[in-house]
Amino acid sequence: MRKLLFSAASLIFASVTLSAPVQAQVSADPLAIGGKDTDWFMGRVNRPDIDSEPQAPFRIAGNVYYVGANNIASILVATPEGHILIDTGTHKMAAVVFPNIVTLGFSPADIEVMLISHAHYDHMETMERIRILTGATVAALEAEVPSLVTGHDFGRNETWGHEPVEIGRVLQSGDEIRLGGSAVKVIGTPGHTPGTATYFIDTEENGQTYQVVYGGPPSPITGDPKYDTRPADVFDAYAALREMSPDIRIIGHPQSLFEGKLEALWAETRPSPLMMAPGQWAALIDDAEADFRRRLAE
Repeated sequence: MRKLLFSAASLIFASVTLSAPVQAQVSADPLAIGGKDTDWFMGRVNRPDIDSEPQAPFRIAGNVYYVGANNIASILVATPEGHILIDTGTHKMAAVVFPNIVTLGFSPADIEVMLISHAHYDHMETMERIRILTGATVAALEAEVPSLVTGHDFGRNETWGHEPVEIGRVLQSGDEIRLGGSAVKVIGTPGHTPGTATYFIDTEENGQTYQVVYGGPPSPITGDPKYDTRPADVFDAYAALREMSPDIRIIGHPQSLFEGKLEALWAETRPSPLMMAPGQWAALIDDAEADFRRRLAE
């Protein structure tokens, strides 16, 4: 039995509105994936993708690990009762993420929960395949579910598409996912997509408590009618993020963040070179909000 515990709010929401998983809506045409035919799909699988190149994994802090590629993140939270995997990357990254998990001494078969930062193919194109292989429960913010289960990107990049994903749990901003003594809190940060999520992971290492954040303050697309994110929702996200105090930040495309630091990360140098400076988190939010207000006024 899967030992997946959600916050009380999440359990209530699931019991009231979800009698069964939200099924992936696969086209009647067996050769269609995300509304595209097999030629399109195979062309995407075989395309050059320098962001998906293999990179050795490393411990971020405590039981939180980086298992992604050189410039597309995938985060593993390892627990005695199974693991949480955040983002899976492109199809090419199945050959990156699984070996990285094994290198760290864990088994991909023990993945219990998968979380999604947002429904763009480069961050979750292989999500459904890994769900089928592992039997893991996929959880996502409610606003992202329509894109995930249909395989369509409803925004500017609507031609991208991805394999539809079966969603086992629908999350609300502020929910916590708990597994094996670890907690991951999700805060909705809409704008890049309607249901973009930022995750906060509490962990311990050498007697010290750290909070790792994956994501960050939204920088919403403006002036595009395909993006209907309400400004009020974005400002709510800034306010919610200000209540958090993360120590270490990882972003979805982290190559610039890792530049010049990989040797130290692989060596587990402490303090981590990814530690944020005092006030850095608040400054990131202030800058993002000021930029969003400026663009709204244009």
